[in-house]
Amino acid sequence: MTTEDKFVFVLAGFSLLLLVVGHFIAKVLSAAPAKAMRTVWPIAAALTGACYATLVYVARYNVKG
Repeated sequence: MTTEDKFVFVLAGFSLLLLVVGHFIAKVLSAAPAKAMRTVWPIAAALTGACYATLVYVARYNVKG
């Protein structure tokens, strides 16, 4: 298995993890007040973007070619 393949699986696993965690967060916050939603979702979006950017940076650094 090449390094590229490993990073593809890591990114796919991370995407599935985000899907499952996002589903449970949405279930928990479905009855929350609007202020909680306005606080949690921007933080979650920023963390998601930062994690994807980190994965892409690490993959680009490690995969040569």
